[in-house]
Amino acid sequence: MVSSHSGSDERRWILPEGMRDDLKEIIGDILTEKELADRLDTDNPIITVGDIVTLTLLDMGIVPDLSIVDYQTQRVPSEEIKERLGKYEQQEVLVKSPAGEITGELWDAIEDGIKESRHLRIVVEGEEDLAALVCILLASDGTSVIYGIPFKGLMHLCVDAHKRAYAREILTKMEI
Repeated sequence: MVSSHSGSDERRWILPEGMRDDLKEIIGDILTEKELADRLDTDNPIITVGDIVTLTLLDMGIVPDLSIVDYQTQRVPSEEIKERLGKYEQQEVLVKSPAGEITGELWDAIEDGIKESRHLRIVVEGEEDLAALVCILLASDGTSVIYGIPFKGLMHLCVDAHKRAYAREILTKMEI
């Protein structure tokens, strides 16, 4: 089932060019697939940000409570990824969020997905990279947030007050 999460919400958080390096801070553990499988606590909510990360968990037999994808890998559209993700049953919500931005539409869809915890897939028209910040800020303590670090592995973090403060600090510095 696919729905749209659109509206007249004009809120936007825009990442200034000078802040890109701030996002390179390692706030979790960079793991291989095997290490992630060994460490992942499936009794707590799981959120994935990124197509390859989401496919990795689905292929491991783990359906994330919330996944955020854009049907791209390294900013290149991929029909193969779209087809592979489509084989897994998840309700989909479509939102728009350009590269380097978080729209109010994306923020609200993440907030709804976290509250409802129903194996929701948010499909972003644009780019989903910054969505992890919103997930970290809004998720409950103990939630696993997983996203890819190109050519390095899977970033896994368990949300806590420290990580939430980090996300809040970055989001506060973004242009609104």
